[in-house]
Amino acid sequence: DLSEDVGVPFLNTAGDTLNTAVYLKRILSKYADIFYLTVLGKDPLSFRIQDFIVSEDINTDFIRHHPDKNCGIYMIENDSYGERTFHYWRENSAARTLFESDNDFRCLGEADIIYLSGITIAILGKRQRDRLMKWLGTEGQKKTILFDINFRKNLWSNLDEARHTLKAAMKEATLCFPSQEDLNALFGSTENLEFLREYCKTSNEFFVVKKGGNQSPQIISGKENSLRLKGFKKIDKVSDSTGAGDSFNAGFIGAHLMGKKLSKSLQYGHKLASKILKHKGAICSAEEIVEFNFR
Repeated sequence: DLSEDVGVPFLNTAGDTLNTAVYLKRILSKYADIFYLTVLGKDPLSFRIQDFIVSEDINTDFIRHHPDKNCGIYMIENDSYGERTFHYWRENSAARTLFESDNDFRCLGEADIIYLSGITIAILGKRQRDRLMKWLGTEGQKKTILFDINFRKNLWSNLDEARHTLKAAMKEATLCFPSQEDLNALFGSTENLEFLREYCKTSNEFFVVKKGGNQSPQIISGKENSLRLKGFKKIDKVSDSTGAGDSFNAGFIGAHLMGKKLSKSLQYGHKLASKILKHKGAICSAEEIVEFNFR
């Protein structure tokens, strides 16, 4: 993660699923064993990434190291409102070889809950993507699948491919975390909520729609009316929106797993994301969010 602070570039370890894993482990601590699944290279940055993951008390037993590829790098530019523009260097990324190995699926088989991102699906080759989707439709049905759509246009060949693939993944998920921005880009600004309601009627899943710091997050399911956050407070003075959606997911998931009601889980996710929006970079220090830790 290459970012800027006062015009000076700096390098951090971050990424969508990693951000969520870090925040979820911090707030759940002893209540959850979290494993991280990816493929890294044998370059110094890859080992730096693994060292960081270990330092956050996240299990790395299922991380593979590819002999000929390196870790992926992306750069984030923030405008004066904290909004992001992404640039990727992932052509030789080791993570693109994820799910080539049967051992990667063994990790999934040992998990109770699996957190998956649309970015992960986007960077996979066709063979690995097909293998993953087949697993989700068979063995994955025995698991709880949490899916963040995380649509990034420049990681897909075209919009139709993205729409078809992400809809298929949504169908296999227990709980989806789309942002309003994702839905608008994939399905159009006027049709996406009705699409989600109709989609939920044929499944047991529900959607948590993230709307940034200006609107209340919303839960949509086919079984009940949509639920919004009561007492929502607009977030002012956003420093950096990087990692906000990932931290929201962690807060919501953590609270939900600890038995909180959906309304309380929404509130928990929103409050954690509000904290991250005021922080430069995707992952803040553990001390900054200690108030969110479950005891």
